[in-house]
Amino acid sequence: MKVLLAVFLFFVSLFGREITDMAGRKVVVPDKITRVFGSAPPSTYAVYAIDPSLIVGLNFSPFKGSNEASGLLDKRFVSLPVVGGLQGGVQGINRESLLTVHPEIILSWQSSDAWKSNSAAKLTEKMTGESKIPTVYLELEKIESMPASFVFLGDLLDKKERANKLVEYAKAAIAKTKAATAKTPKNSLPIVYYAEGTDGLATECEDSSHYEAIAYAGGVNPHKCKNKGGIGLEKISMEQVMGYNPDIIIAQEKIFFDTVKSDAKWKNIKAVKNGEVYLVPKAPFNWIDRPPSFMRLLGIQWLQRVILKNQSDAQLIKEAKEFYKLFLNVNIGDAQAAALMGIR
Repeated sequence: MKVLLAVFLFFVSLFGREITDMAGRKVVVPDKITRVFGSAPPSTYAVYAIDPSLIVGLNFSPFKGSNEASGLLDKRFVSLPVVGGLQGGVQGINRESLLTVHPEIILSWQSSDAWKSNSAAKLTEKMTGESKIPTVYLELEKIESMPASFVFLGDLLDKKERANKLVEYAKAAIAKTKAATAKTPKNSLPIVYYAEGTDGLATECEDSSHYEAIAYAGGVNPHKCKNKGGIGLEKISMEQVMGYNPDIIIAQEKIFFDTVKSDAKWKNIKAVKNGEVYLVPKAPFNWIDRPPSFMRLLGIQWLQRVILKNQSDAQLIKEAKEFYKLFLNVNIGDAQAAALMGIR
């Protein structure tokens, strides 16, 4: 046993250091990590918040051209090669592309869905083959896991000072949002329907992680069911929506948002009649879901603005400007912040 321990310690000293990742696994990683590949958008975006220069490949390429994310992202990041991914709905990975970008570690999204994690671990091992690139798991699924994730990344990537700033913001945003929701009587919380899909007829069960940000901000999910897996997107009928008659609709797709107000099928829904339909902001990454990222820290505050009406447009615009400067290192003006949130 002592001989084996001595050999292991020699290996660690020669090739790097041993860490315990957020899945509780012991992993040997390089002493200094300068090249990271995220196996899914949540892990890629988490590294982006710490230091985008460490990222060596993209999971997909939605950032080029004239989309709303233009000008908000690091130019080097946008130009990175698309490698693919192993989790989060990303379709496949190109092994040759992965090895070409020479990642020193693969940062994987540790999900509560065990199938995802096991599948990702097996696929990672298969993809990296003899290169034996270490895979490190990061917990990102829950909003309240974000401070711990930033602490972990700060230690892993030797970016503690940067991580501590993000941790401080995350803790404050979470505490503020929880306090505002808690002080609102439960019987006065609005019914909030999460409309997904281009027709608005896909949604989430009340225990789905995809609805978490809305519930966190005080929304009550009318679709009472148990989530059967991580994908969500439960198909429902127009009759069910009429029965729910929500106070507020949070729309994921712009096509639905742009047409729902003139759609005869939806005109008698309370939220539509009262002008309480809101489009999820998505620049440069989705603010609440698909994929979940650090943007949820701003998203839960935006959601409380539309759900609880607990702050002014001016307050939220100020918050958005501070957030973009801290997390994305970009300066946006009042008009741009308002446009990102659909404030007129």
